[in-house]
Amino acid sequence: MIDFQQLGAGWTTGGALALLAFQLLGPVFWWWQNSRPDRVGGAISLVKAQWFVFVVSLWVVAPLLASGNTEARMICLILAGSMSLRGVVELYLCLVTRGWKVRYGLFHDVLQLGLALAGLGWLALRGEPVWALFLLTLTISTLVTEIIFVRWFRNSTAGPEEAVYFVSGSPEHRDLNRRTAWLFLPQFSLFLVSLLGVLLGSGVVTS
Repeated sequence: MIDFQQLGAGWTTGGALALLAFQLLGPVFWWWQNSRPDRVGGAISLVKAQWFVFVVSLWVVAPLLASGNTEARMICLILAGSMSLRGVVELYLCLVTRGWKVRYGLFHDVLQLGLALAGLGWLALRGEPVWALFLLTLTISTLVTEIIFVRWFRNSTAGPEEAVYFVSGSPEHRDLNRRTAWLFLPQFSLFLVSLLGVLLGSGVVTS
């Protein structure tokens, strides 16, 4: 099995297909959020919508679909549980009380980053499978990226105080969205390659 196939070895063919299909929700979410001007959170750019779907799939869905090694799955499930709890709290504060603050997200991102780093170190010392180390490394990379994105968001938008939760695709945010794409696309591409590796290895996709 070649290297990029090892990156996705923690998922079954069905799991890899589900994760790939999940990415199609990016354009769907972009269309839905922008379909009404009064939608809570404001307009969102396509690259930001795809980033949102990507990290949800990486932080929550991918760990839940992982199979095999017990210790690696345990670390992944702890991280997925932490992020899922954050998602429930954030949705409530954004949609019901309108009390979400940028600092809440930053605090949890840093906490999640610490958990992911500790988990990566522990699994690496135990010689755990490549797919688990890859998933945690990519998780760490995206968490750092998310912290950067939050800082850009805070400096470029009205923010949660005005019920704005997204960066729009307007001309004034063109540079911010371009910078977002430069950070997002390499990570997204690597994730897609790992999933395609599963399909190649199982013969679902032929070269």
